[in-house]
Amino acid sequence: MIVAGLVAAALPFIHVFWKRKQRFEKFLEHLPDTLELMSRALSAGHAFPEALHMVSTEMPEPIAAEFRKTYEEQNLGLSLKLALENLTQRIPLLDLRLCVTAILIQRETGGNLAEILEKVAHTIRERFRILGDLKTLTTSSRMSAWLLCGLPIFITVIISGMNPDYMSILWSDPRGHKLIAVALFMQITGMLVVRKILRIKI
Repeated sequence: MIVAGLVAAALPFIHVFWKRKQRFEKFLEHLPDTLELMSRALSAGHAFPEALHMVSTEMPEPIAAEFRKTYEEQNLGLSLKLALENLTQRIPLLDLRLCVTAILIQRETGGNLAEILEKVAHTIRERFRILGDLKTLTTSSRMSAWLLCGLPIFITVIISGMNPDYMSILWSDPRGHKLIAVALFMQITGMLVVRKILRIKI
């Protein structure tokens, strides 16, 4: 019962974390296209706020909604610097921070912003390509790692099905509950360690 209660209490947090992660991944997926759209708009003679507005109307969600909010904040009197910094606080991605930093430096020192955005978009695409290659090369290692993580759970289910009495003490005895809690803690810790090892940042 205790374990079930802990799992039930954790589910909403897991759901929120998962949805947030998906939103960030979708944002990052469309970021290179967004930067290229802004670069073309600037090359065509549009002002930077107009380029933001084009993103809010032509790009898919969630990137359109975030840039729309940035555009509206700037229209309501907030400085462009603060509006862009608010964007990076809502979407704390390294690639977005790189883009915003490049924009702010250009506005202080001058330069061709359209060309800068195009180069940043190219850099992000190259990083995606390298990450894809690494993911392909490490597929077998990742599968082996997750198989080892899932093996204790699989064995527990098999033994419980074949001989319920053998595992019954874990569910009926308070000491068994403690053992289950310790096992779950160690299992989750092991999975997090494996995930940390397999995640290669570029």
